[in-house]
Amino acid sequence: MPVGGARPGAGRKRDPQAQQAVLTAAEELLTEIGYHKVTMERIAERSGVAKMTLYRWWPNKAAVITDAVRSRLAPLSTPDLGTVTDDALAQLEAMLGTLTKFGDASVVAGAMSSRGEAGLADLRDILHPWFDGLVEILNRAIRTGQLPTGFPIAVTAHAWMGYLVYRVVFLQQEVTRQDLSTLIAGAVTRTRAQAEGSS
Repeated sequence: MPVGGARPGAGRKRDPQAQQAVLTAAEELLTEIGYHKVTMERIAERSGVAKMTLYRWWPNKAAVITDAVRSRLAPLSTPDLGTVTDDALAQLEAMLGTLTKFGDASVVAGAMSSRGEAGLADLRDILHPWFDGLVEILNRAIRTGQLPTGFPIAVTAHAWMGYLVYRVVFLQQEVTRQDLSTLIAGAVTRTRAQAEGSS
């Protein structure tokens, strides 16, 4: 799939300098005025690249902005604070920060809805490294004896991420630190109790 969901074969080959000027302009505008006020016209004016050229390279502003900020949406590292609950909380808080990085929850929801399937694909790609981080945290907890062998790692990581995406992207609700702590504690405590009960 072409970068940013551009249509295959649409337009001429991108000029690297012009493309970078567009991405820089989009990110600057996003920071200065917010997602909802950014337009293709403003990106074209700031970058010095014609609006018609922008539309040959990207289908809409959401695609431009997604490409502009993609590298800033990946986790910098996986937390290692000593306990599975602290590590998971730090990871989910960082993921929450990514989903709301450029304003309230309506930014991600708006970008997704305006891009349809391409928006969903981009969200999936952005979230995958966060899932990998949670898997690493849970695997580490099993190795260190904080969680029992057989703990449902993938199911738990998907459940935690699904909770965040559902609340933030689809319901556009605020998620608090306490919400995340309760979510994590419920899974960890329940699984420990089941392991102890079967021993």
